Amino acid sequence: MTTQIKKAPKKVAARTKRVASVTLTGKLDRASIRMYCLGTGDCFVIKFFSRKTTRFTMMIDCGSCQGTPGDYQPYLKELLEYVNGSVDLLVVTHEHNDHVAGFAKDPSIFRELEIKEAWFAWTENPKDPNGHAQELLTKRTKMRAALQNAITAFKDRHENMKIGAGGDEDNSEFNRIMLDNSRAFINGLDTLATINLDGEEDTGGKPLPGMRIIKEILEEKNVKIRYLNPGDIVSLPNAPGIKFNILGPPTNRDFIFKDGKAGKDVFQKNLTLNDSALSVNAFLSLNNTERNDVPFISDYIAADEAPEAIYNASGNQWRKINDDWLSSAGSLALRLNSHINNTSLAMAIEFEKTGKVLLFPGDAEYGSWESWHQIKKWEKKGKDGKHLTECLLNRTVFYKVGHHLSYNGTALEKGILMMESEELAAMATLDRHRIAEKWKTTMPNKLLLQELIKRCQGKLFVMDEFQFANRPSHQLDPHTLGKKVYEEGLAEDESTILYKQYTITNL
Repeated sequence: MTTQIKKAPKKVAARTKRVASVTLTGKLDRASIRMYCLGTGDCFVIKFFSRKTTRFTMMIDCGSCQGTPGDYQPYLKELLEYVNGSVDLLVVTHEHNDHVAGFAKDPSIFRELEIKEAWFAWTENPKDPNGHAQELLTKRTKMRAALQNAITAFKDRHENMKIGAGGDEDNSEFNRIMLDNSRAFINGLDTLATINLDGEEDTGGKPLPGMRIIKEILEEKNVKIRYLNPGDIVSLPNAPGIKFNILGPPTNRDFIFKDGKAGKDVFQKNLTLNDSALSVNAFLSLNNTERNDVPFISDYIAADEAPEAIYNASGNQWRKINDDWLSSAGSLALRLNSHINNTSLAMAIEFEKTGKVLLFPGDAEYGSWESWHQIKKWEKKGKDGKHLTECLLNRTVFYKVGHHLSYNGTALEKGILMMESEELAAMATLDRHRIAEKWKTTMPNKLLLQELIKRCQGKLFVMDEFQFANRPSHQLDPHTLGKKVYEEGLAEDESTILYKQYTITNL
């Protein structure tokens, strides 16, 4: 097999030269999309070219499920060198560690980086005129605090169970099953906590360090910030010929909390589950039909969320955290996770000359995908009277796969089945070497993987294909595409791939 691998620069200058900002004429005709392989999580740099000249550079997110500051170093240094110390646009899609943790691993890198403009979703706007953003942020804070307290309480109960059962040495079948299930459930909660919490024993539900730090840096630099709404269409003078169509997050709260039906709205879940899926099964079996987002007694949440009298009322005793319904922590964790995913800033980058589209949905789940098709100002704005969202999906030539190839990160009929372009290619930020064991039962979703390989004619580039039963590279070796289309960059020791890059021409 002939490979086309580009070694990353061995030395990175302490400071890079700044180039004076100049608005150039001429349309953009080529885009290189670089996926940094720093672990399961998103970090993309997109360069747009006019012939051989780099005209516009944007960065989307910087995070991973796992990793120390030292682990991030080679990727962040290569990124700073690649963008020549400056990006025209930084997009932060949503507040999950696998999208923002990198900003906190080495803040000096981002203080060094010149950032000309930054975009967030309307849900992050502290001055949202309707107050809806603050309402969601307040809810998020309380849910995080509740989850942290629930995890602590559940772990305490687990220790008490061990004592009551005679410890781990007790081999009776009943006690073994109880302790194994309890341990698996705790591991599942911890898995979701790595994405949603800051890793400290904190019960305040404060923002994640990565989001907090990047906002501080932007404020220090006096960077222009936009908070965008679905239906916004943004054009920038230094990116001629491009329209940024903002798809989500939805402004209707119902969509933010909405789930899709497996097999109809989203892909069917993987059917074969092993012991590591015990916690997932436990979560899914806890079908809390109450609308309340935080099913815990007030001792475990903010005081104004639910007075204790409510939980002592007839029929509500099950909500107390000190009984068997403590396991509703799993339901809470999943709701919190989906809630934040559905606040992702999702966008379709459209090239006016050719109509080709690059789709970056963050980690939007079904509720957000469905809402895109109900943006009123886009009704009948697409070709042949279609809704513009459907038309944008029809013309998508690049898709950043949502939520690391999970079943609920890509809509079915209202998503991938509308991606009809023969030029379609996709990148997926999944690295099974660097992901919690509990996620391996759901990522990748086998049906989604097969559909993407078919629609992309093999041009599906996954961060790492470790343990894949049906590898995309077995369908199409990316190195055969040629360096002008696909390349990889190695670290100094040549043992680690720092990035994978795909270039789209004739835009």
